[in-house]
Amino acid sequence: MNKLLAVDLDGTLFYPRGKKRCISKKNVKFLQDFIDAGNKVVLVTSRSTQFTDKLKEEINRDYDIMNCTSTQIFSNGKCIRNESMNPDDLKEVLNFLDKEHRPLAYLMTSKDYPCIIKQNVRIPKFFLWIYKIYWHFQFCYREPYVLDNELFASEIENNPIYKLMVFFGLGRNKKKVTRELNKLLREKHPNIESSWTLIVNELTPKDCNKATGLEYYCKYNGIDKKDVIVIGDSGNDISMFNKFHENSYVMAHAYPSVKKYAKYIVTRVFKLRKYVLEGETNKHE
Repeated sequence: MNKLLAVDLDGTLFYPRGKKRCISKKNVKFLQDFIDAGNKVVLVTSRSTQFTDKLKEEINRDYDIMNCTSTQIFSNGKCIRNESMNPDDLKEVLNFLDKEHRPLAYLMTSKDYPCIIKQNVRIPKFFLWIYKIYWHFQFCYREPYVLDNELFASEIENNPIYKLMVFFGLGRNKKKVTRELNKLLREKHPNIESSWTLIVNELTPKDCNKATGLEYYCKYNGIDKKDVIVIGDSGNDISMFNKFHENSYVMAHAYPSVKKYAKYIVTRVFKLRKYVLEGETNKHE
């Protein structure tokens, strides 16, 4: 039976990072060989469709995509799932966050915009300048963004919203804040899906996480769970590790709080070759 590889992007397929290419040559060669052997690849990411479209030239093979943590799923060039957040539920969560936690900023993905940033507190121009420099040095990983509070509010009222990211700032203590808030959001706002990735909380429509999206994709394509291989590195990949645990891989540089959920550890995506193409037995769990 042919296999399906569900692979996360940032910190996983995009590791190590480059300047001109998003995916290293060794990772690309592995994906191409995997697909040429009759298998399927689905990219599972929180990034927007506007960004992932440009990966076609790098991979140079047919593959499928789950964008915005599975709110949008594309299989064989067809959109098979297109979910957006309920505006009332989203506004309720935003009111809760504004009142109880006062994040530094929100980053939202809508139908027409990969990233709209709302300043939730007045941010000094110096920090905005630092962000622009940071954005510039993302090189090929940059996504266009708009800093506009009015547009942010307008999009919630008028267009589908696929994802919201809650940003509290930088620093080790912020990572603790995001993990604790993730638990709280799950308890208090069950109509919104919540996960955490390093220093941000990621909110999507209910039941739109990587595991449920992958289950939806497999059912649509008639793929058995035992034939699915998943690999990732962060908090929003945990649902995949749990649901597809038997063939779950985590990157060696992931946080211990993430690594404990996967069955196996690898240092690079292309290192999967010996396990999924050459038939070598996994030795480390």
